[in-house]
Amino acid sequence: MTALLCALSLVVLTQSPVVSVSFDLRALPEQDYRRWDGVELERKVALRLIQEGFAVVSARGPAQVRLSASRAPEGLLLEAVGPRQRVEQSVRVGRGSIAELHLEVAQKLAEMTRAVQPEPEPEPEPPQSEPVLQAPVEVAAAPSRAALDLGLGLGTLWGGPGVAPHWLLSVRWGLGDWGLDAEAGLGVSREPALNVFEVQGGAFVSYRHAVTERLRLEPAVGAGLVVHAFRLEDTWVSGQRGTQVSPAGWARMKLGWRFTERLAVEARAALGLLRPVTHVREGEALWSRGGVRLETGVQLSWGL
Repeated sequence: MTALLCALSLVVLTQSPVVSVSFDLRALPEQDYRRWDGVELERKVALRLIQEGFAVVSARGPAQVRLSASRAPEGLLLEAVGPRQRVEQSVRVGRGSIAELHLEVAQKLAEMTRAVQPEPEPEPEPPQSEPVLQAPVEVAAAPSRAALDLGLGLGTLWGGPGVAPHWLLSVRWGLGDWGLDAEAGLGVSREPALNVFEVQGGAFVSYRHAVTERLRLEPAVGAGLVVHAFRLEDTWVSGQRGTQVSPAGWARMKLGWRFTERLAVEARAALGLLRPVTHVREGEALWSRGGVRLETGVQLSWGL
């Protein structure tokens, strides 16, 4: 279909002085070319350019305006090179369907082509007429903006005498694939003789990798503190309450599925290293946790 559109454009090119345009996707990695359906993208771009009155030619042939697309940190980098100027625009991917991505790329390439196309030959003007000056059109590249995600989740703590519920609140500030995360959590363990509350706070460095258009992996490492507070049920025992603070480190993995542009659900697993704790009464261990703690859970993420 793309070859047929190019052939029709050549027929028009031989009959009228229109601008010839080529579109090149050869700089795009093979995996991205298949993921974003490069064949269909070439067809839609060629059709849009023909509708705008341009003649579409092969990427290997001579053209007055050369269009290309390459991989950028957040998606695609579009480039248009004309006889006298060159413009660029970026397209962020992963926030809509493939059809929406194709439409946005075709529209931007058409605008960029009009911006860099050679000026037409001036027509003869009547004597004593003043020349009409045309202001150049500039196309500004889309600025890259940071993304802020808020997460709220519920999970489980493993590593103590039993399974404890775990509540988690997280904030992620990302620029491109990398991000800085802050997490705050609360774990509660209730035993017949002892109640334990563990409050944690940590900062993480994360990397978000898009597996498919909606599925993503996000490994991270972080460090912070865990505040361990306990309360004995026996009121007559001295030292009924107490608090211990321990430095902690985590290795974390998230698997996320994006439902909409902003809403996603994430499965979270984190392995934490911290100071071991044991509570003993009259030689009997009431509660004990080693230096390794496993955290699992699910949370909802909302992008701002």
